[in-house]
Amino acid sequence: MGKTIFLNALPASRQGRIRAWFLLLLSLSVLAGCQVNTQTPDASRDTELSAQPEAIVPVITEDTSTPESPAPEATPQQNLWQKIADAQTIAVPSHPEVAYFHGLHRNNGLFPINAPAAAEPWLYDIISELEARDMPLELALLPLIESGYHPGIKGLGGAGLWQLAAQTGRNHHLRVNQSYDGRLDPNPATRAALDYLLYLYEMFNNDWLSAVAAYNMGEGKLKSAIERNRRKGKAEDFLALGLSRNQAPTLYKWLAALAVLRDPQTQSASFPPIANAPVMAREAVPNGVALSNIAQALGMSAKELSRLNPAFRDGIVPFSGKYQINLPKTQLAALNTALVNLTPSTPGKGGSYQVKSGDTLSGIAKRHGLSLDKLLTLNGLNMKSIIKPGQQLRLE
Repeated sequence: MGKTIFLNALPASRQGRIRAWFLLLLSLSVLAGCQVNTQTPDASRDTELSAQPEAIVPVITEDTSTPESPAPEATPQQNLWQKIADAQTIAVPSHPEVAYFHGLHRNNGLFPINAPAAAEPWLYDIISELEARDMPLELALLPLIESGYHPGIKGLGGAGLWQLAAQTGRNHHLRVNQSYDGRLDPNPATRAALDYLLYLYEMFNNDWLSAVAAYNMGEGKLKSAIERNRRKGKAEDFLALGLSRNQAPTLYKWLAALAVLRDPQTQSASFPPIANAPVMAREAVPNGVALSNIAQALGMSAKELSRLNPAFRDGIVPFSGKYQINLPKTQLAALNTALVNLTPSTPGKGGSYQVKSGDTLSGIAKRHGLSLDKLLTLNGLNMKSIIKPGQQLRLE
């Protein structure tokens, strides 16, 4: 830096002089640059201005690409099955019993082929109830395993979408009697089932696998399995219990069905889309009105209305208490109009009644607004008479 160049040292030739002048100018530029780089903070304002670094001019290229659209706002999932699949609250474990039932799906042995389609009237309301309680949406798949989403099904000790036992239903505020079985009414049955599952979840250390297993096999049996592991110093979570598919089939089937639902290929093949929108309505109806009369007023098939309302065992709204019926939302306005003209049946009127298993004479009389003496007289019976399923009794 600081080297002096003497003019008389330049070469004499014209070419040499030009080269020398070039070198001189270059050296002066370097010296000026050194002065800028060594400028101290106390230099004058003029010196600071002259020492500003050379501006870097950005290279601008024309962008010929299509501008990106703003990201769309998140919208609610439009397919209810996909909404369950996306929940990701319950992890499907790698387990031989789950794998066994998952394998059955390839042979249509995990759940009935028509079961997912049968969910359409009820799935939106089930998911809405789960969301309101902040419970896993995956629990909405349990009725797939329990009943194939058919509310009128009765099994060994259980009935309805959730296959609740009668006493379990009563414990969770369901009416279960000879004229109305709340287990067969999807909305109140769903509330009762979720109450029970939440109770089991809290009982078994906030573990949903244990809750579903206990729902299936009974809380007593699950407690015994846990106690057995405790005595052996083993882990007490459900997967550590070593329970077989014969001991907790619903749990393993449920997890396998969840794996099928989360696989895009098997979901599209096995779960026809169901819109994320309500399709059913519930409306209060007068006591004593026959479902067949309601269906006629709506222009609906009596069979279809009964299929949606299997809880009314005699096809008649009971003569006491408050009840609602299920019907398509598209029929709600027609029902409100028809209610003005719907008249309850006269107690005791209705032709005849076919005796069902578990019926008693006093229960039949009460459900149909008859005195027991009147029912006995109409049918030539007495207090010691025995009735059998299938027997026809006169009601008028």
